[in-house]
Amino acid sequence: MPSPTRIRRVLFAGAILVALAGGAFAADHRVPWPIVMARVDPNAYGLDSQTITTISAWSFTGGVTTDNGFANIQDPRYDGYLGRFNLYTGEDEHYFATLDLPAGAVIDLIGINTQTGTDAVMGIALWKRFRDGSKQMLTGFSLPAHTWDTDYAGPLEITVDTHHDCEYVLDVEKAISDNTQYFGWVEIWWHRVVSPPPGTPTFNDVPLSHPFFQYVEALAASGITGGCGGGNYCPNTPVTRAQMAAFLAKALGLHWPY
Repeated sequence: MPSPTRIRRVLFAGAILVALAGGAFAADHRVPWPIVMARVDPNAYGLDSQTITTISAWSFTGGVTTDNGFANIQDPRYDGYLGRFNLYTGEDEHYFATLDLPAGAVIDLIGINTQTGTDAVMGIALWKRFRDGSKQMLTGFSLPAHTWDTDYAGPLEITVDTHHDCEYVLDVEKAISDNTQYFGWVEIWWHRVVSPPPGTPTFNDVPLSHPFFQYVEALAASGITGGCGGGNYCPNTPVTRAQMAAFLAKALGLHWPY
């Protein structure tokens, strides 16, 4: 875990956001939204296996909440930014994009690249939407004013447990403001984890107390191994190169064109 000074402080300041006229994710949502208080690039955060998924502003769909049309028209004056900006400063605008991470991923940080001239006028939320149309806000925060830079919030430790009968949606909001705001991209910092172990052993020779119980059970649950026969796993038996090939091919889902 990095030093706390390396990660952006996220403070729940719902009252502050409601008090700020036109603050992103404020009074109309009626929930306490945290606000990012500092801008720090978390270069040292996480393990070597951490993955960063970047979603360009051009991948987001949406615009103003009225019938005035989309608010993502590219202005030739700003085409060098390769981002998006609001067309209607007097309208509340939302941009939406699907977040597609593998089931079992844990989200550590969410970052958003913007240029904004007003504190809390830009914000981002991550929603989980269910088959019945209901939704759950997993996290959300507003941004301080600054020139082009990326703000981060975390550690969040949000687990993407399943994609069955649900979806994950990123929602970037630009509240009503007196000037143009700019949006470049969203970063998702995440890592994989091994599922928690079950309460009942699969193999006779790998009990709950075995130090590698969780990992053996993960191989069994994933169909990578069926044990060595007779209801056993044979945890202390050497693995041949042939068995290694079976383990790796199943774990990686290897295939090739015919």
